[in-house]
Amino acid sequence: MKTSFLRIILVALVALFGVSFLNVSFPVPSLFPVLLFAIAVSLSLSEGFVRALPPIITIGLVADIASLGKVGLLAAFCAGLAYTVSFFSRRFAVEHGIMMHVFAGIVVGFGAVVFLIVSAWFYGTSVSGMADPFFRSYIQTALVAGVVTVPIVSVLMRRLNGWLSYFESPHAF
Repeated sequence: MKTSFLRIILVALVALFGVSFLNVSFPVPSLFPVLLFAIAVSLSLSEGFVRALPPIITIGLVADIASLGKVGLLAAFCAGLAYTVSFFSRRFAVEHGIMMHVFAGIVVGFGAVVFLIVSAWFYGTSVSGMADPFFRSYIQTALVAGVVTVPIVSVLMRRLNGWLSYFESPHAF
């Protein structure tokens, strides 16, 4: 119980870091949704969708609140992407090797692009500018960032799970 609470706090801190640092450092194109979706997908792959759902919803809601966005939009996208990757990894019995990370990275990249379109639609922004070169470069940037970010986040999540399992052991303190 204490490790799940600690995990939720760490994931919420990552969401606050992403909103406060990544959106300011890389405003156009925003790479924060890619990082957020990579964390959600990595949690889903490492723990299973059902066990990872509370931290995924928490990180999405904290990111929505911190970015002053529509509450629930990032959380819904995080949960949807995590379920999609978890569903396909179980149905096709894909090992958690390089192909799974590439597939998850592509899903994360496309999820970031769809999130950009849906959030523009929710905020009433014109979607007609989506055909310009900026949008095409954003698609490429999001796909590359997704494929690069998912393996890195997965390795960090495995280390975090090892660290948290140490705190669960009876000889920790």
